[in-house]
Amino acid sequence: MKKDLDRILKQALTPQEEPDAWLNQNILYRAEEMANMKKKKKTRIPAAVAAAAFTLVIGSAAVVAAARYLSPGQIAQELEDGKLMDAFQGKDAVSVNESQEYGGYRVTLLGAVSGKNISEYLETDDQGQVEDDRFYAAVAIERTDGTPMPDTRDDAYGEEPFYVSPYIKGLEPWNYGLMTMGGGYSEFVRDGIQYRLLDMENIEIFADRGLYIGVSSGVFYDSEAYLFDQETGEITRNEAYDKVNALFTLPLDPAKGDPQAAEAFLASMEEEAEADTPMEMDETDLGVDAWVEEFTKELKEGRMKEDAERIESTVQICTPEKDGEEEYASYAYDLGDEGGGSGCIFMNEAFPDRKPGSASVTGYSYGEKGLEDLRVEAAVLNEDGTVTFAVYQVKR
Repeated sequence: MKKDLDRILKQALTPQEEPDAWLNQNILYRAEEMANMKKKKKTRIPAAVAAAAFTLVIGSAAVVAAARYLSPGQIAQELEDGKLMDAFQGKDAVSVNESQEYGGYRVTLLGAVSGKNISEYLETDDQGQVEDDRFYAAVAIERTDGTPMPDTRDDAYGEEPFYVSPYIKGLEPWNYGLMTMGGGYSEFVRDGIQYRLLDMENIEIFADRGLYIGVSSGVFYDSEAYLFDQETGEITRNEAYDKVNALFTLPLDPAKGDPQAAEAFLASMEEEAEADTPMEMDETDLGVDAWVEEFTKELKEGRMKEDAERIESTVQICTPEKDGEEEYASYAYDLGDEGGGSGCIFMNEAFPDRKPGSASVTGYSYGEKGLEDLRVEAAVLNEDGTVTFAVYQVKR
């Protein structure tokens, strides 16, 4: 312990450190960490997953309020990322320390930093290339009534999920966010405060356009949380929204924007989207959407469409799992020469009211023959919380 404290003292007293309570906080924090390590959660979001009364704390008040939070550098240290800790304490880091209160929660944007090779945990893309140019932002979330946020080890963890994402001025927030920017996050709870560290592609290239960080209720983007002005490109809070929808403007230097790199980035996103776009319907496909709509309606009413046939070999009972804020049930099936499939049923989306017997169509596919090739994946929520999954097709 003495050796570790000596090292921390030496590190805390070096000139590049900010002296504001860092020394005492860091020693106490590291001593506590050695005695009782907290469990952390890291979530990597796949690119394909495509309060009326409030208080805004700004200026010196925000700095005072933020003094009781861990600094972005300490958050990186908690996550055992020494290189990122150093980056957050460097001259290129952006300190924000702005708090907003909505829906019974106080959300604080602590700071951000970007650059190449500033983390010890860099991942590779689909082509095996290291994603070394990254952007990181640190956020704190707590309840305004002082009730501690549930620890990642608690059963209640994730029951009140939050979607934290960057947004770009001028671009639709429902199309351009964390999930389309190669993003993910790490998260932990300390002293009843939830800390989240966002990690994504370096969006500083959009600094000349304007960037936001939004924190809203739910697992994914909620179209009711924010308003997008098609003419000005401005993104603003929906004042009528009664849950959490904090929105911060990132104070980045516009000179750091790179229009050419930004356009190339957007072009690559469009190419990926086009590659994932289903084939256009032609005359042989007519009737597919109408059949699926009728099938879904009857399934939700507890009936089976007369010309629908369940493929018995695909029937399976799936037990939901939790990964951070997400609760999902996985499925996989094999139809031999006719193919197969696998995926996840996101519980909050498929069964928002969690009523046993609720049904949801999770997807469908077809080929050149339209209805003759149509297969529909569907799920039903059981009394015990499990999900019955099956594939259906038009009777042949």
